[in-house]
Amino acid sequence: MSSSLNLERLRSSQEISAIRKEGRSFSNRNFVLLVKPNHLKFSRYVVVASRSVGGAVERNRCKRRIRSRVNRLASKMTPGNDLLIIARVACLETEPLVLDQAFEQVFTLAGLISNDV
Repeated sequence: MSSSLNLERLRSSQEISAIRKEGRSFSNRNFVLLVKPNHLKFSRYVVVASRSVGGAVERNRCKRRIRSRVNRLASKMTPGNDLLIIARVACLETEPLVLDQAFEQVFTLAGLISNDV
């Protein structure tokens, strides 16, 4: 599933484990972001929601909310990173605009997007 925005989904469990072990971590109350350089011309990402977030419906809703924000930020992102985004329970109750701001802040802090655009 190639995207014109240089962002692809990550599916390999070995690569996901490598991000967990070696990635730099950034977080807020809604999610945890782990970033690891991948030395490719595009970035890849995966969204994970554990059972602590809730049942299947809540986990899937949370992952959809996160994916939509990642895709919205994709055009601003610098390519060449693997991202692991771990959902937290607060992601379900947070207002959409607040969630948007949280993503902007954490992705900027992680050096994935620059605010001078």
